[in-house]
Amino acid sequence: YLRAELLYKNPTGFYFGPNVEWVPQAYFVDSANTVKTEAYALLGMKVGFDNGGPISAYIEGRNLTNKAYIASVSIINQASAAMPLFEPGNGRALY
Repeated sequence: YLRAELLYKNPTGFYFGPNVEWVPQAYFVDSANTVKTEAYALLGMKVGFDNGGPISAYIEGRNLTNKAYIASVSIINQASAAMPLFEPGNGRALY
């Protein structure tokens, strides 16, 4: 699991940059190693202003490609494809 952000910060307080959340490899959701998740990458962008004064603001877009992905799972001893173990992640969002 990798989460990274690269920001350009201007001396005036303006900043912007891309971010990524990346799960490069699928992982098993059961102790018997029979069912796996899928790898995924989510792209985002942040723009904001903070000059150290009393007012700061930002806008952040997450999952800009609207990728369907598994955000978390419920781990059990032995899974089957019909079990409700996968919890979906959020789609495209603006904060």
